[in-house]
Amino acid sequence: MPAGYTVQAFNLFDVINIKTIRSLLSGKVIDSSPQEMQLQYGENSFLFVYRFGTLVFFNMSNEEIERETGKLRAALGEGLEFPTTETYQVNIGDFASRVEFEYVELKRLNLDHLRLIAMSLGQSASLEYFEIKTDRMLSDTSSFMENLARAGYLPFASKNLLKIIGTTASTRQAILSNLAILDPPEETWKSKELEKLYKELQANFDIDVRFRSLDRKLTLLQDNIEILADLTTSRKTNLLEALVVILIVMEVLLAFFHKI
Repeated sequence: MPAGYTVQAFNLFDVINIKTIRSLLSGKVIDSSPQEMQLQYGENSFLFVYRFGTLVFFNMSNEEIERETGKLRAALGEGLEFPTTETYQVNIGDFASRVEFEYVELKRLNLDHLRLIAMSLGQSASLEYFEIKTDRMLSDTSSFMENLARAGYLPFASKNLLKIIGTTASTRQAILSNLAILDPPEETWKSKELEKLYKELQANFDIDVRFRSLDRKLTLLQDNIEILADLTTSRKTNLLEALVVILIVMEVLLAFFHKI
């Protein structure tokens, strides 16, 4: 008889230290590494916790999800300003295996299948968070560039600009350090079936396409940062030169009036 299961991914934190949260969750740990932890809550209920800040729940009730995420928030803080979520359906039955936009159909379900589905869904939720954040930063820096083109100078204090540059640079570093989520799992090297499923899941969520698009945006963002940083440095240099000139003029004037 066919069975349907719901998979829900929640990108909640910048990073999760797997080792420090192992004892917080009530599920049975069935596998753990610095990058990922797998917990079982029932015969067909699982939680996957990823270092890049995402939790993926398989066949768990909203009450269970709220309970477990509440434990992590109590220990790690509220987390991201704008968390992202993804939902997917897994159908098990006597039909040909296939990956569709809103669901995947499989003849059977085991932990390897489940891990590939959870990983792809978790990657998608994490990428969505980075996409939103990168778009916001691009919008901010683009508005500065437009003001620069229109006015010919930076119409705000250097301190504010440096704060913006620092925030953007640190965020970019966080994005780059977390893009290791795109590494394929070891299971795909050992089984043609799992390799096929993984590739189809990755294509369904446009993981590779979105990654390349995000990479291009990050490059543009870095270019904007470098321009703004150079202009800030140049403006500081010009200001210092102007102050030196003013001091010299004042010294000459004081010397002149002293002689009078």
